[in-house]
Amino acid sequence: MAEITRMIDWEDLAQQHIAEIQRTLPGPIRSRAAEVPVFFSLARERKGGTCLGLFEGYSLIEGPPAQPAEMPRITLFIDTLARAASYRKIVFLREVRITYLHELGHYFGWDEGKIANVGLG
Repeated sequence: MAEITRMIDWEDLAQQHIAEIQRTLPGPIRSRAAEVPVFFSLARERKGGTCLGLFEGYSLIEGPPAQPAEMPRITLFIDTLARAASYRKIVFLREVRITYLHELGHYFGWDEGKIANVGLG
């Protein structure tokens, strides 16, 4: 009998994992993380390669946004994350966690150096 390979819904898996990550964050960070919606998209090419995730909008240190386009948001690029994980579920979940927390660090106003110093880079 031929083995049936179950297709993985990478976006659904990432959404579930983000919810789990948020539940495990310390209270004050969890409440701030809930303020930032997470969107899922296909890869975005940029100089220097593809992007796993992206934070856009105002950070906490910049104050409240003046226009809807400035609202904070995180986008995770599902196909790029899956490809970076060689389509292995456990590795994918690790990449989602690292990328999400990295982008969340930007919401707190941290630059790349600070994000790396706290272990999110």
